[in-house]
Amino acid sequence: MMSSSGSTPETPYHDFQAGVTATLRSWSALKTAVEQEWGGSDSAAKAEDLRHNIFTFFDGSSPNPKMKLEELEDNLLGFMEDEFGVVLEDRSEIEVADLIWCMYEKCA
Repeated sequence: MMSSSGSTPETPYHDFQAGVTATLRSWSALKTAVEQEWGGSDSAAKAEDLRHNIFTFFDGSSPNPKMKLEELEDNLLGFMEDEFGVVLEDRSEIEVADLIWCMYEKCA
């Protein structure tokens, strides 16, 4: 008998991916950079690349990510500077990295 919702069961890693997507979409610095096309006409694609790069290092194959928290913070900071010309002074990359890290620990 099929379930009435017709949906497939979600895995903890799927929840992690959804959480990362929501976190990045709500990160005001990234959101503004994409909306204002500070990275050029392919700003949305650059944001999507960031999301996919995060999933490369937080791939669910191990309870331990393939990078340290500080490396994630540095990568987020560098990405925003390199791809969008945004110098983060609000330290929001630390908050975003912490959220991603905590979600991975709970879902991996």
